[in-house]
Amino acid sequence: MAILLAALLGAACAPAAPPPAEPTPVPADEAAALAAVAEGTITTERLRDHVGWLASDEMRGRDTPSPELEQAAEYLAEELAAMGLEGAGDQGTFIQRWTFEHTPLDRDRSRAFVQINGDRREWTYGHEYFALPGPPGPAEGTPVYASDPASAMEGLPAQTRGAPLVVGLPDGLGPDFGMAIQAAMQAGASGVILLMDEETDASATFQLAGALEAGAAAQMPLPIIGLAYEVGQEFLESVGVEPRGGRDPPAPSHVLENVTLSFQSVFGHEAAEVPNVVARLPGSDPELANEYVVLTAHFDHVGVGPPDERGDSIYSGADDNASGTAAVLEAARAFSELPDAPARSILFLWVSGEEKGLLGSAHYAESPTVPQDAMVANLNLDMVSRNHPDTVYAIGEEYSTIGELVRQVARDHPELGLTVAPDPEPEEQAFLRSDHFSFVEKGIPALMLTTWLHDDYHLPSDTPDRIDPDKAARVARLAFLLAHRLASEVEPPAWTEAGERLLQDLEQPGPP
Repeated sequence: MAILLAALLGAACAPAAPPPAEPTPVPADEAAALAAVAEGTITTERLRDHVGWLASDEMRGRDTPSPELEQAAEYLAEELAAMGLEGAGDQGTFIQRWTFEHTPLDRDRSRAFVQINGDRREWTYGHEYFALPGPPGPAEGTPVYASDPASAMEGLPAQTRGAPLVVGLPDGLGPDFGMAIQAAMQAGASGVILLMDEETDASATFQLAGALEAGAAAQMPLPIIGLAYEVGQEFLESVGVEPRGGRDPPAPSHVLENVTLSFQSVFGHEAAEVPNVVARLPGSDPELANEYVVLTAHFDHVGVGPPDERGDSIYSGADDNASGTAAVLEAARAFSELPDAPARSILFLWVSGEEKGLLGSAHYAESPTVPQDAMVANLNLDMVSRNHPDTVYAIGEEYSTIGELVRQVARDHPELGLTVAPDPEPEEQAFLRSDHFSFVEKGIPALMLTTWLHDDYHLPSDTPDRIDPDKAARVARLAFLLAHRLASEVEPPAWTEAGERLLQDLEQPGPP
């Protein structure tokens, strides 16, 4: 996302928008009645049971695509049918199909290895290295090592042209990445091996490989692979190179004598029809029923990958995001048991492909099963069952009136025992990284509720026994009560001044 000076100046010169009106508390008797429905319907036991099944070993991490993802979709559809909600997917069913196109690596025709003084070491794709889609190669020969991407080939003899280039990237696929590729192309390198930062361990490498196969990266101009941090450090140690520290000046680039590198990456093309799950509760107001408040959660995770120290290779995804999936399911149950529906309609949406780049939500936002301009708000639940028992984070609260509304709902319902806190790490840009963002890109005000990251994030240890089902149930009740307010207020939610600036920024072209 590019934030251009002209856009900022234009916003600064524009007349100030009036501050959004403060939400008013609901009458005590109405709040108590809704609280009774929430507490009586959304129970700790149900949340625990849903997460326990969705994140069981039998579900093998619910990858997109996989048979287990299909089972999860069937499970949700059966629960929704039992509640008496309407199917809002294809042809009135609960399932909306979308095409997941990916470019899987042909493992039989691809390889990556290093030979040092005649001793050959094969690297394992997805565990020890990933590959960027591009020319297959092969790239092979005696490599050049560069600790500074900007001057990778400076001062080297002409005969190094055509050699593979090994480049250390202290910030991962950050700004140095582009400089490394440019230097390699200028030097006529046959290919590039990227030595990743400490955050790119075996687990992150596996997930990055999956995201790249899903088409998350553009085609590269030459063969490129990246090594997991531990693998890269082992490689440097084996060839007698001292890795560059974060503040160390770059060492001169040099040829790695007695070393041969060889790799080729052959990608294919496959397509699979995968499910989103959609249900509807019609609104009660003759006019406002044509507008929709959308509750979302992604029900996929990252599947099976490198085993951890216990030998567990199933990335269960209990908190991420069986917890959000279960919370939206139970919010739907609470709505189904109300004596009277709120004025606006409610759309309950579970999306797949989130872990591959927000693909399922992007498809729904682009091709919704209700009119796109009828969706007035999106409330997204992603990871809602861990960390401090009394805290939930409202990501994006500053961008729309939903932010102050969720705080008012929490004040109206102290029985929830939840403090609504702002984004704890704004520099991580979480508002751009989950499924609500697909709706933001269409101009729909959105908010994400989350209990934030933890040490088991995207690891096999994110298992059902580590969730706090009581907290997840209370977050689900908050989501139900907030969605009810959004669906009952006469005026739909609106963007704040900060939100309007965000939308302007999103309309600007990205960097070349």
